[in-house]
Amino acid sequence: MPRTLLTGANSFVGAHVINSLIDAGHDVVGTVRRENLVGDILTLHPEWKDKLELIVVKNYTDESVWDQVFGKYHFDHVVHVAAPLVDIPGETDYDRDFLTPNVENNLALLRSAKRSAPTVKSIAVTGSINASTTGSPEELLAGPLTNETWLPITREQAREANNNYVSYCSGKKEGELALWDFVKNENPHFYVTVFLPALIFGPPLQPLPKGLASLNYSINVIYSFFSGTNETIPATTFPSFVDVRDLADAHVKALTTPAAANKRLLINGKPMSYTALVHALAKVPELAGRLPAESGEDAKITPARIEAEADNELLGLKFRSVEETMADTAKKILELEKAEKA
Repeated sequence: MPRTLLTGANSFVGAHVINSLIDAGHDVVGTVRRENLVGDILTLHPEWKDKLELIVVKNYTDESVWDQVFGKYHFDHVVHVAAPLVDIPGETDYDRDFLTPNVENNLALLRSAKRSAPTVKSIAVTGSINASTTGSPEELLAGPLTNETWLPITREQAREANNNYVSYCSGKKEGELALWDFVKNENPHFYVTVFLPALIFGPPLQPLPKGLASLNYSINVIYSFFSGTNETIPATTFPSFVDVRDLADAHVKALTTPAAANKRLLINGKPMSYTALVHALAKVPELAGRLPAESGEDAKITPARIEAEADNELLGLKFRSVEETMADTAKKILELEKAEKA
């Protein structure tokens, strides 16, 4: 039975990866940054207790910590989800809060795995399509996005922009470039696969200590359609998405798919608009009378041209429909709403 290390076990994606790994027969050791999260996760998911062990790693950029982890356990695989976020209050400095953490977050784990984890065969990494584009109309019109496309923004330009979103995108690009430089120059005994998802939707499984106020960015997008935030459908922030459950399954499949070795993979990549999401939500009876009015924004967006077909076929992936994703996401949010009002 394989044992897999998962970083960022309390995150939106991380929680679904735990579920997928356990379903695939893995024993999982998951990392969190704070001790209280251990109890939060196991209380919320008692069904995971026999297959999941949680450990605290406060600093993901400290190689010596990973040396200790790899020295204690024999792992077959690693799924690296943990990464800096875009919207942490007070974290606005490009170098301190985005560039250095993204680069060292990847390199510390990779260096330690090469040195101290001889049994690790593969590492799957949650990257972002933002390593390839900000999603601006100019970039989307420049040509189709492929797994060879890189964000056309330099470090110097990101510093000058002094914008958290631009800094986030640049950080994802530089962190991934550092990862591939490591693979090329160090020739580790394991292979690496990096996924490049766009917006990630689906029902949240992670602990939400502040209830609805703890929802992550992408799920807040969905909730904003029926929380009363928007009277009309807002502008689409990025015209493509993947269901978090499909993304989690893709990470797990990549661990034992030799064809995924040392590749960056786009995933799903089908065009999407917020108007399409609202139309799908309109099929959920409980949302009657709560959805925003048409705004015509659907005709204004620049369609995403993401060439992900070959990458999807490589892992034999079948994706959930937008209707299924929206229905399941809305159902979970409505459950949280009901619990808060009780």
